[in-house]
Amino acid sequence: MGDWPSWLSVLQQYEWIGILIARLSVGTLFALSGSGKLFVPSRRDEMVRTLRAAGVPAPAVNAVFVSSVEFLFGSLLIVGFLTPLCCLMLSGVMVVALGTTILPRVEAASLKGWLSSVLYLPEVLYLVILVWLFVSGSGWFSLDYVIWRM
Repeated sequence: MGDWPSWLSVLQQYEWIGILIARLSVGTLFALSGSGKLFVPSRRDEMVRTLRAAGVPAPAVNAVFVSSVEFLFGSLLIVGFLTPLCCLMLSGVMVVALGTTILPRVEAASLKGWLSSVLYLPEVLYLVILVWLFVSGSGWFSLDYVIWRM
């Protein structure tokens, strides 16, 4: 039991690996999603239909805006540049998506069932990861680290 603090310090030295994997995974997800909605007409049309059904004003304009935010800030997150801003912008996208199109469709007989369904949603997991990256920073393997250390 006395070895636990030493193991913990060893593991903390490798925290950057978890941060890097989270940044690369979530950044790539958003960059690919945004680029698909920007550059593939059928994906953009699907996004416009989704926003229209959710009652979002100016769905065509908002589809381009949201897709651009996903593509730009997802790409920046991959390289670890302006990570806190990326996390804020992408979290905003997730909160609006959850509030307008995803959570209204969740049906459950009890609060426990509803919470179980909500926590199972990938969008909630993306939001949790973005909050963690916002708080923990981009790690040493990032442009943020290189720029702010100079």
